[in-house]
Amino acid sequence: MVTMNTCKNILHLLLKLFFLLPSFAGIVSEQEVMCGVPGQSVVLAMESKNLTNFSDIVWKAGDDRIARLNNAIPSYYGDYHDKVEIFVNGTIRLNRAEQDDSGNYTVEVFDSNGKSIVRRSIQVYIQGVTCGFLGIFLVAHAVLQAAVAFLLILFIIRQASLQRNQGPVLKWRQVFFVDNTYEID
Repeated sequence: MVTMNTCKNILHLLLKLFFLLPSFAGIVSEQEVMCGVPGQSVVLAMESKNLTNFSDIVWKAGDDRIARLNNAIPSYYGDYHDKVEIFVNGTIRLNRAEQDDSGNYTVEVFDSNGKSIVRRSIQVYIQGVTCGFLGIFLVAHAVLQAAVAFLLILFIIRQASLQRNQGPVLKWRQVFFVDNTYEID
């Protein structure tokens, strides 16, 4: 007989696997995704609540530093000198985005002692069609996760309810074959 604790443990394991397995498979990760259209601006927001005690914000595209806000003084690097604008809250805007601007962007925020206090990654796609399909995929995946979680919870509730009504959860019947017919015991 399946106990309630066993059901809870199974549900916990299944939820972990369902929500984390896509990350391991490279399908979806905790990384944010931003889509943009070629020729338009793309804003990468510095969304960190209660971020008050910082002195340095560094943005990178891949491994290359592209912008920095050090004590409210902006600096720009390489090919991004005329392409990026950093705002006082650390948000950046990529102007005239191109497909070559697609990639992984990271922002790191440092306190006055030089200690990293926030680090975020954003995967940027500059492709009109692909972004639409990617958005549909991400929404479908979230809906599927919610549906599976809901069904697992219903299963656990049903199992617990059946246990309270006494008797085994599953009943097996023996089937005997006699003279090309069968009888149920």
